Amino acid sequence: MSNILEIGKIVRPHGIKGAVKIISYLEDEDFTKFKQILIGKKLEKGNITKISLLNKDAYLVYIDIIPNIETAEQYRDQYVYIDRSEYKEFKDKVYLSDLIGAPVLDENREKLGELVDFDDYGASVILQIKAGAVTYSLPFVEDIVVYDDKLNAFVTTKQKFEDLRV
Repeated sequence: MSNILEIGKIVRPHGIKGAVKIISYLEDEDFTKFKQILIGKKLEKGNITKISLLNKDAYLVYIDIIPNIETAEQYRDQYVYIDRSEYKEFKDKVYLSDLIGAPVLDENREKLGELVDFDDYGASVILQIKAGAVTYSLPFVEDIVVYDDKLNAFVTTKQKFEDLRV
């Protein structure tokens, strides 16, 4: 488990003063508690100077390294992270992003592939599973695939994997 935790995504600039709209990936967590975030693949540090809730999971955020709309536009579609070691409530929690690289096993514990990514559509999560040279999509639904923390692996049946993968 990495100390870096993906918590959301900058979806667009908001206004001319450099604010950005961030969609939070954290259910049941108050995004306003974050003071410093990391942005993009380079993990640029930014201090939140002002934040307000727009709706259930979207926030209007002012960040010190984004002074205007032109700069804000450069951060469009960038992911937002925190250093979980700075927040005790995140230290021991395991999130789906922590499980990238975990194997996907069948009922006989034979490896079918490994988790390479996931898409969270709110109502459902779709796992991206690489099996050989091909990447398949599989819904993360309890009747289809479950995560076994003792095995540190996702488990499904070979039949369901073959029938439901896309």
